[in-house]
Amino acid sequence: MQSKHYLFLFLRYSWLVVLILAGTLAGTYAWLNQQAPVYEARAVLEIETEQNKVVDIEDVKENRVTGLDAVNTVIQSLTSNDIMLAVARADGRAEAWAAEEPTGKLPAERQSALAKSVRDQLKVSLRRGTRLIDIVAEDFNADKARTLAGLVVQEFFAMQLKARSGVSGDANEFLVKEAKKLKDQLEESEGRLAKYRLDNKSVSVNEKQNIVVERLNALNTQVTQANAQRATIESDLAALKGIKPQDTEGMLKLASVAALPEVAQLRLALTTKEGDFAKIRERYLELHPKYGAAQSELSELKAKLKTAAANAGDTLRQQYKTFADTEQKLKAMLDEQEAKALELDQVAIPYNALLRDVQTDRVLYETILTRLKETTVTQGLTKTPYRIAEEPLINPLPVRPNKPKILVIAAFMALAGGGGLVLLLDRLDSSIRTVDDAERELGLPVLAVVPEADLSKLTRGGSFLTEDSNSSQAESFRTLRASLSLLGEEDQRRLILVTSAIPAEGKTFTAYNLAASLATQGLRTLIIDGDLRRPALSALLLEPDERKGTEFRGLTDVLSNLCSTKEAVRPTAIQNLHLLPSGRRAPNPAELLAQPNVIALINQFAWEYDRVVLDSPPVNAVSDSLTLAPHMHTVVLVLRSSKTPRRAIMRAITLLQKAGARMAGLVMNRMATRSGAAYYYYYYGDSYVNDTVYSGDDKKGQKNRKRSKAGKVGKV
Repeated sequence: MQSKHYLFLFLRYSWLVVLILAGTLAGTYAWLNQQAPVYEARAVLEIETEQNKVVDIEDVKENRVTGLDAVNTVIQSLTSNDIMLAVARADGRAEAWAAEEPTGKLPAERQSALAKSVRDQLKVSLRRGTRLIDIVAEDFNADKARTLAGLVVQEFFAMQLKARSGVSGDANEFLVKEAKKLKDQLEESEGRLAKYRLDNKSVSVNEKQNIVVERLNALNTQVTQANAQRATIESDLAALKGIKPQDTEGMLKLASVAALPEVAQLRLALTTKEGDFAKIRERYLELHPKYGAAQSELSELKAKLKTAAANAGDTLRQQYKTFADTEQKLKAMLDEQEAKALELDQVAIPYNALLRDVQTDRVLYETILTRLKETTVTQGLTKTPYRIAEEPLINPLPVRPNKPKILVIAAFMALAGGGGLVLLLDRLDSSIRTVDDAERELGLPVLAVVPEADLSKLTRGGSFLTEDSNSSQAESFRTLRASLSLLGEEDQRRLILVTSAIPAEGKTFTAYNLAASLATQGLRTLIIDGDLRRPALSALLLEPDERKGTEFRGLTDVLSNLCSTKEAVRPTAIQNLHLLPSGRRAPNPAELLAQPNVIALINQFAWEYDRVVLDSPPVNAVSDSLTLAPHMHTVVLVLRSSKTPRRAIMRAITLLQKAGARMAGLVMNRMATRSGAAYYYYYYGDSYVNDTVYSGDDKKGQKNRKRSKAGKVGKV
């Protein structure tokens, strides 16, 4: 139901969404036509990772640009102030800026702005998953964009070449000094290691030490296991002392007792035998031989288990002694092995330290020799790790503004804004718009839905039932008549009060057409203009001269005992329909309607007429309707679709219910046709009604039938 609500809501405000969409697209298109086209050119710089050496020397490597941080550093340097100023001087921008100065020279404080003007035309980024750097230049002229991208690459390479010059000579001199120093240090370390080997005969110290360590670890593990086993048995022996010999279950709870082979076998056999005995007990009685044999075997096993558990103490004490002796032997062997390990450590520690010194000095010395060879061979050469992967080209198509893309985005934004505005209007609208809303929120049935009508087509005193019987409005009042005819017994639906929550809801229109529908059914009907303050019904059915004459009589005159009902009631242009007008204005209408003779008058009308329809004032405006409602058989509340506030309707219903009114239901008046929720309720009724006897035009009915058949054929 919620989705249907939103569908009807957007159908209702579709004109607003279309208006916003059209206005947004028009404004966006006008703005796009005022924007100057922007062109771009792209140069691609590749950071090389392969070794590009002049000669192939093993383990000789160049310093390369590696890692994301290093690549980001290159990207930042491409837009540094030094390169931007160099580009500005190369393309003549610096000269043009200097010409604007009175001195003819660009001051230092404006150099930053000059660099920024070049940087604003550039976008430098790393392609994801590659080592390619895109240098994109933008300008209103395609040729200038290509030139700018090329100048950035050119100035970057020039600065790289300048920064790398002169490094080889300094590096060579430093490496020669370091090589001599490390060579002397290596010879000294090797001498100390050779002397220690000779003095301690420690050629195979490491191998012996590894064997001793392995034995030491194995013995340590065995000692730990023996200790744990002994401690477990010792704990169970202590617990066994507190258990009585006949407490077999208590003994079996001890892990050591339960783990004894004899006990474990007996428990397994006992469990199996208990399962077999359970099956025998289900099949045989106690006197059966198999039952007795099984029971005897089970008792024998239990006795054996009890005996084995009782003797478990002796077995555990023997195991405890065995584990204790094993633990002592293993500890002795562990102490002996630890002594050997300590003896070897005293020899191995100095030896390993000397060996590590020799290895470290050798690695450092060989590294310096490698760098020295590379520097000597490549001295005088400058190799950069960058190369141009793609030269900038002229792009004849502008990149901005992207008109199709911007228009699509504007359309989506307009639709989203229009939808949001529709939802906001829905939240702010407190009226009742659909039958589902009315019945769900007000708790009363909707008796009829009356579409919006053009009342100018009706003559004075005319109704849709008599002048436009094939209309949707006429069918709505027939529906209202049918709904009211189903309420209670005949004597309990003669008196009908029609009212509304607030003025201008169409209660008089509803009351008169309801009365007309009852009269056309052949029921003798009286319609009473009970709105003594604003008698709209009298104004609708009577000419002004009739209401101003001295002989004008109505409800106020009857209640004031100035005339009889026969003098006040008059016929109408509709057969079987009579009118009791409001009468002359009364200064106290509320007090007049509260008189006891009102009840007698209403009962008199109920006896004289088949139906009595009373048009009463709005409930929330005055108290007149609340005075009359308890004396009527049925009360119909009229509300204007998409107009009457919910709170006003709910207050009117509450007041009527407190007054004792018998609420029949609601009439939704002036429902907008062919849009939103109204289409859901009576769309299919038009062609059906137009093709019936109510149309009053047989030729028109035949024409509608032909159109209907043609439509069906077209759909098939």
